[in-house]
Amino acid sequence: MNYLLVFFISILTSAASATVGLGGGLLLIPFLILILAMPMKYVAGTMLLAMIPYTAVATIGNLKHGYVNYKIGLIMEIGSILGVLLGALFSDIIPNVMLKIMFILIVIYLLLTLQMPKDSPYNYVARGFNQINFILPFIHCKGANTVRCSIIALILVGIIAGFFSGLLGIGGGFLKTPVLIVGVQLPPKVAVGTALFMIMITAFFGASQHALLGHIDYFIAIIITAGMIIGAYLGTAFLKKTPENRIKKFIFIAMLVSGILTLFR
Repeated sequence: MNYLLVFFISILTSAASATVGLGGGLLLIPFLILILAMPMKYVAGTMLLAMIPYTAVATIGNLKHGYVNYKIGLIMEIGSILGVLLGALFSDIIPNVMLKIMFILIVIYLLLTLQMPKDSPYNYVARGFNQINFILPFIHCKGANTVRCSIIALILVGIIAGFFSGLLGIGGGFLKTPVLIVGVQLPPKVAVGTALFMIMITAFFGASQHALLGHIDYFIAIIITAGMIIGAYLGTAFLKKTPENRIKKFIFIAMLVSGILTLFR
């Protein structure tokens, strides 16, 4: 019964995540903790494995609509790959309760960040990116309000997002999507599609590291994968029909729900 429930929740959460570019883990992790009582490091490994086919399906759908910026995504992934490998290693060291607390704090801060103006003194995501966005060399950020992006800045953001992805199994979209929106200033739909494209690559390397550490429940991963693939198709179809100004509202709601659910375990 629990596995069937996980399957249906996987469909719903991945459909929502494909719409807001959060990779699936941010919403599904609280349910896995609540329903299956899995330790965080096993949740992380299992979720990262399940996210590979899910984000691949979502990316194929987004490519058809032109919602992926390859240049920004691939540069940021240089850092994400290093970060996710380090995060997976640290997940074997940090106590489970500390991982939960970190997850909740990150969700709360990024939740607040999405509601702040990009020039707010408390919007450290936007300010942090802007403060290092002057470092050479640069690339032209096609389709963004930001004329140029520092390659070093994109890589550093990738390292940070990748680290927490490997540590908590949340894909990295929780950080990449807000940065792409408030820092790089990509249109929300392109930010979502680019984040999901990056998560696909990050999840592959993170899952590989967790597999070596023995942190994956393969049976649960198969169940989640099946549900997430269905959800990815539904989510990308919904994204196409969703007005730009509503995407940030959906991201806000998704992160709020995931943070609240985690507090109850």
